[in-house]
Amino acid sequence: MKIRIKDIADRAGVSTGTIDRVIHGREEVSPGTRSRVLSILKEMRYEPDILASSLASRRPFRIAVLIPFHTPENWFWKDPMNGINNACSELNHFRIEVKEFLYDQFDKNGFLEKSVELLESFPDAVIAAPVFNHETREFFDRCHEQSIPFISMNDNIRHPEQVAYVGQDPRQSGAVAAQLMKTGTNGQGKILVISIARDMDNYNHILNREKGFREYWEKLNGSAVPEIITRAIPKDTYNYIKRTIGGMFEEFSDIRGIFVTNSRVYQVARFLHNTEQKNIMLVGYDLINPNIKYLNNDTIDYLISQKPHEQGYKALMTIFNALRLNKKPTPELLIPIDIICKENLCCYQV
Repeated sequence: MKIRIKDIADRAGVSTGTIDRVIHGREEVSPGTRSRVLSILKEMRYEPDILASSLASRRPFRIAVLIPFHTPENWFWKDPMNGINNACSELNHFRIEVKEFLYDQFDKNGFLEKSVELLESFPDAVIAAPVFNHETREFFDRCHEQSIPFISMNDNIRHPEQVAYVGQDPRQSGAVAAQLMKTGTNGQGKILVISIARDMDNYNHILNREKGFREYWEKLNGSAVPEIITRAIPKDTYNYIKRTIGGMFEEFSDIRGIFVTNSRVYQVARFLHNTEQKNIMLVGYDLINPNIKYLNNDTIDYLISQKPHEQGYKALMTIFNALRLNKKPTPELLIPIDIICKENLCCYQV
């Protein structure tokens, strides 16, 4: 039988208003009365109806989202925002307000400006994607100083105060890429590991993907292991990438495969297609339009999907459940690693 506030008030010999003030931690209750009521609450195993309290709240729950904006070349960041908005629509009875603070993922100063703007808006919670590792850690420090709970999405920098992390295990996804590469190359020849990003030390998830890729081969213990050659390409323009990779093909013979550690795999695919490089296995990340083009024409062999829509959806649901419904979250909510090839692409397109 459900325990009513009136039942507790009768048992304690006080008004229902006093019980309500104790339950919600309000003032104007004497220490003795508060202690007696709390003891009765525990004895009667009373649990407040958190859902009803949230519905009755007149104040909106304000969530700030700090992620990169999407571009025609890279639609990846559109999907997590869509996931966040879809989750918000499902919880429309709870008056959730989402405010976007979008920045250029290649502009550190733009990130810093948006993070300051966000903090000045005093949100109830934050969902952020740590593109810039060091700067995001400092931003999370400031969130903690201002008592703003936060969730990390897409890259886990393991801040001690984060409510949770929602995303893939990057080392595991790197190992999956290595397994695919082994299947396609039999561990023969040379494999290029290409990271198209500026300031590599700031991209924790890319470094961990490469680490997972290398660790896979190291564990084979004497089996056929290819020579792995790593290059960081600091510019994402095609001409720069063409010159860099073209130079690698001139420098190294017997290249059998290329692993691109982020969504810019289409730039490498463009080079292979235009120069008619044959029998080069190519693996990269993310189901974005330029990548789909080269998956369909057999230049890209596999794409690893990070399920960005699901990341955004689960990030909002997790922060809402934790802060509004007092549900303890899983510290790391890992998203499955999906392998996409030309033959199953139709299952992932709406």
